[in-house]
Amino acid sequence: MLDAGDTTFGPHLRAVLLDAGGVLVLPDPARIRQRLGRLGGAAPDDDTCHRGHYLGMREVDRIGWPDWASVDRVLGRFYGVPEERLEDAVIELDKVYLEDPWVAVEGAAAALAGLAAAGLRLGVISNASGTMERMLLDHRICALEDDPEPAGEGTVARVAVIVDSHVVGVEKPDPHIFEIALDAIGLTADRCLYVGDTVHFDVEGARAAGLAPVHLDPYGLCPGTDHVHVAALGDLVPLVSAP
Repeated sequence: MLDAGDTTFGPHLRAVLLDAGGVLVLPDPARIRQRLGRLGGAAPDDDTCHRGHYLGMREVDRIGWPDWASVDRVLGRFYGVPEERLEDAVIELDKVYLEDPWVAVEGAAAALAGLAAAGLRLGVISNASGTMERMLLDHRICALEDDPEPAGEGTVARVAVIVDSHVVGVEKPDPHIFEIALDAIGLTADRCLYVGDTVHFDVEGARAAGLAPVHLDPYGLCPGTDHVHVAALGDLVPLVSAP
């Protein structure tokens, strides 16, 4: 496995594009407990909820396509839902992912600030439901470069583009969604990295579009040895800041 200690990226690098789910935001553990608690026996703590998200993404990679019902059953078992209530868990977990608010990944905003301080432009490419720009702003994770300074304490990292699949009508791993972001940021693929939390959507999609992929894998779940892994977004900062 290639990890953050195995590589740095050269002076040609001009931008880092990022996934949102699993990289900048995560499902809210409180909502997971609330919804699954109705089914009996499930009260996972915050770390278990976070680990579950990445376990679910690992299941997508194992299957090779997004069979969300199968993923939700894996998560239901992991979170302690009784076997006889797993189909109910599928319904409730879909609501967690598609309807409920998400929370910021700890350290994500600071990592974006560190990448920007290294002289890199930033962008977001997310399979989302049309609200990702607002969610990232509400959590003070990032705002578009041409937006007025958002109210609140402290500065917010600026990104050149936020591509939401619901808005543009194409999803990862289709390379076209990456091309939309590249056109908006005005750079060629060889000048950019893409950071995501899956092989199927992110590593394979980025490669198909010509970007170097970085897999954010905080629990070391990915067995792949052909792409770079980082345990946290902040781990990427010294790799792109190296002379």
